Amino acid sequence: MGYKKLISPEFKISTEHYEITRGCEVECFSSREARSDWCRVELATQYDGILSYEDNEEAVVELGYDEDYDILLSGYCRKNENDSWKEIMIRDDMIKLEQTMIKATFIDCTPQDAIRYILTQAGVSDYVLAESEYGKKDTFIINKQNGIKAIMEVNSSWGIDNDFFFRNKIFYWGCYPQQDTVYVLTESENILSLHKYGSLWEIETLGVPWIHHSQMIEVEHSKFTGTVKVEKTIVRSDPSGRTRMYIYFKGG
Repeated sequence: MGYKKLISPEFKISTEHYEITRGCEVECFSSREARSDWCRVELATQYDGILSYEDNEEAVVELGYDEDYDILLSGYCRKNENDSWKEIMIRDDMIKLEQTMIKATFIDCTPQDAIRYILTQAGVSDYVLAESEYGKKDTFIINKQNGIKAIMEVNSSWGIDNDFFFRNKIFYWGCYPQQDTVYVLTESENILSLHKYGSLWEIETLGVPWIHHSQMIEVEHSKFTGTVKVEKTIVRSDPSGRTRMYIYFKGG
């Protein structure tokens, strides 16, 4: 288990030429279901005429305390044609798969064979795939679909329910980054509120840069206690600089 004292965290947004830590409102979204993570950075008027960036320019969003920062999102700026200085939209590497069209026929292939081809076509070279045996298909056809839909087609054709996502620019399919620490969120200490909406519980906390979707956390609260998998996270700041994190999980 891992315990850390939480204070007010700060965002740090780095592009190829700028580092932004003040004068912005930030919202980061990450979800197992959505697969693609994104971040919206709304800039104050002080950046008008000063800050500029190019479409698809690399960017990193971090959250942390003092020098203890963790990456929330590594991705690329998406430029808005109108008043682009006011807002920066950052998308993770899933955008590469979204923008790549796949048309291919595979002979005597495993799902891993098809996914490696899709990733290569999208320019993704850093990946970790499940090593499980799913069998081979004599023929498998992808008929002009983007990379995301093509991978979903692979899952469907083999009857596989494997998650796939990027974390720090590494693609994962059917497996997850190694988790060395299970963090504990506790009532009256680092849980500000806990509510259930439909099938999902929502924890409001100060902002925990070390927790990501698909990780396990320990919840200790009068409404719910147990070890759960994180389904999604939302991290927001407001004009006053206050940061809140919302962690969602199933159970109970």
